[in-house]
Amino acid sequence: MSLRFAEEILLLILREEAGDLALVPKAQLDLALAGAILSDLAFENRIDTDLEKLMLVDPSPVGDDLLDPTLARIAASAETRDPEHWLRQVAKDGEALLEKTLGRLLEKGILQSAGETDVHLSPGVLRSRRYPAADGEAEQEVRLRIMRILFDGDLPAPRDGVVIALARACGLFERILSREEWADRRERIDLLGGLDPIGRSLAKVVGALAAEGEASAAGAEPIPAVKGLPILGSALAARRDLVPFLTRRYLELGPVFRIRLFHRSFVALAGPAGNRFLLREGRHFLRTREPWLDFNHELGATRVLTSTDGRDHGQLRRTFAPAYSRLNFENHLAAAADVVRREVAAWPSDRPIDVASAMQRIVTEQLGVILTGFSPGEYLNDLAAFLRTLLVARVAKQSPMFLHRRRFRRARRRVEEFWRKVLAAHQPGGPMHGAQDIVSDVLELHRADPQHMPETDVMIWSMGPYLVGLDTVAPSSAFTLYRILKHPDLAARASAEADALFAAGPPSAAGLRALDTTYRAALESLRLHPVVPASPRYVGTGFELAGHRIPAGETVLACPTVTHFLPDFFPSPERFDIDRYLPERAEHKQRDAFVPFGVGTHRCLGAGFAEAQILLNLSTILREAELVLEPPAYELRAVYAPSLRPRGLKVRLVRRRQAPAAKPRRSGRGPVP
Repeated sequence: MSLRFAEEILLLILREEAGDLALVPKAQLDLALAGAILSDLAFENRIDTDLEKLMLVDPSPVGDDLLDPTLARIAASAETRDPEHWLRQVAKDGEALLEKTLGRLLEKGILQSAGETDVHLSPGVLRSRRYPAADGEAEQEVRLRIMRILFDGDLPAPRDGVVIALARACGLFERILSREEWADRRERIDLLGGLDPIGRSLAKVVGALAAEGEASAAGAEPIPAVKGLPILGSALAARRDLVPFLTRRYLELGPVFRIRLFHRSFVALAGPAGNRFLLREGRHFLRTREPWLDFNHELGATRVLTSTDGRDHGQLRRTFAPAYSRLNFENHLAAAADVVRREVAAWPSDRPIDVASAMQRIVTEQLGVILTGFSPGEYLNDLAAFLRTLLVARVAKQSPMFLHRRRFRRARRRVEEFWRKVLAAHQPGGPMHGAQDIVSDVLELHRADPQHMPETDVMIWSMGPYLVGLDTVAPSSAFTLYRILKHPDLAARASAEADALFAAGPPSAAGLRALDTTYRAALESLRLHPVVPASPRYVGTGFELAGHRIPAGETVLACPTVTHFLPDFFPSPERFDIDRYLPERAEHKQRDAFVPFGVGTHRCLGAGFAEAQILLNLSTILREAELVLEPPAYELRAVYAPSLRPRGLKVRLVRRRQAPAAKPRRSGRGPVP
């Protein structure tokens, strides 16, 4: 399991405490990886280099999917080129090389991931600072080796000399050393880094790129603006169909454009280029604290997860990730299915059923049962009104007068009343004291580290489970049910799958994962109606994207789901087609294309939990009841209020397929029995 140079370069720039890679300009990191590939080919005696030319020595494959594609390109070239030419050519594949290299480190167990962008050394490597080598002997971790060479005067082995040359040429040491360390060790770094011919070629290319970058920044294009109405801007068009609207503007103006919604101006980041930026670099330049400041202030809290950035954000995600994981939901499938059965048993047969409200009751009850052990019961409508008003008034910054309405003031009092009951149940002597749930975790975190979890934040973090699904999983479940009922053949197949899921008794995790038609229908519904279609970010540090300079202080609108409606990724994107997710098509597996739960550092923490929850809820409903749309010709209408949800979606109960379950508990006065 010896490491390639590309793997060692990434380990060298890994910021263990932050859980990410040091901020290195993309062009320089791409070149470092390209230089690493060429260096490994030289060590494998496939190529030889000097300053003037790179020569093919042996075209036979190495048997390594990181190296062989580049070797094949060099072998296929009709003429001998210099190292600079091949560095630039290989660097064009920098993103793919980065993704593949990170994947290899994860597969080898050297890195472990707690999310889409959160990576750390595995515990064994972190403690020992060693990882296995090809000869079976433990190899010293790369940063420790390199730092000893630089600061203790150790002599570099040939491979360490190459790592130093690559890192020096691409400016990596300036990113991982303090200013004082860099000044103190620069002479030695220059000496050691100038010994390798590929390193010298890299330095020349990096210098040329720096000059090109300065010229590009000086000539940055102005950000194009979307034409809008006086006062309203593009608010009406965006409210009707936000993602298709943003997609049309992307196709017209490119990945960076300015949009005005009422009195607020945003710089939209859209399309694959925007998604790649959010995934790879967004955390270094963008913050979520500012867009959520008023929300936190209204609650008297310092932060919620969506308003937290940097190291604090990573620590909080790791703390609560187990609770919001798919595995945790799968451990409670029987209890979650019982919630759905009780809800369906209460559905009338003589009048239409509002799907959005029904799904909110199901989802919020499940989250209460699984994550706090405490039923929301009669407080559900208050929780919904409380959250929706805060999001509209304090995050979307529309209609602040809603905060003074009697309905909101009552909802706030009721939510605080509910919280006092939940808190009392978890205090010593209460029925939930010592339970393994979110509330206990928050209280313990506050007790152990009041600075990290102050008392002012305890309520909102504890009540999170009751709020997170109201405008996410609930509407997603409703949209998917509509899509299934709109296609009778699809409904028949999904019902058959539901019968199979429950055939042997309570549903199992394996059975849930075996769902095919229902799963693909849910994915396609999430594509058309994503959970996180767009979200605001504050620019803490200016950056460039697609030839435009976005300065510090701007507010950007991250629009990751624009790719859902691009024909290059999803042919006929307006069409509902669950066959997109068959193995032979797998359109959702294209890089940066399918991101219904967001992208980057702030991707939905409970994405896996939510996906499993949607599948179980739909399957249980179809197992329990035969439903039709009401009226049968109903065509979906959606509205952003403030998140995407269906309007006027109703169903009618045709017949019960199973015996009614016991009526649901609605008191909200105590823990779930």
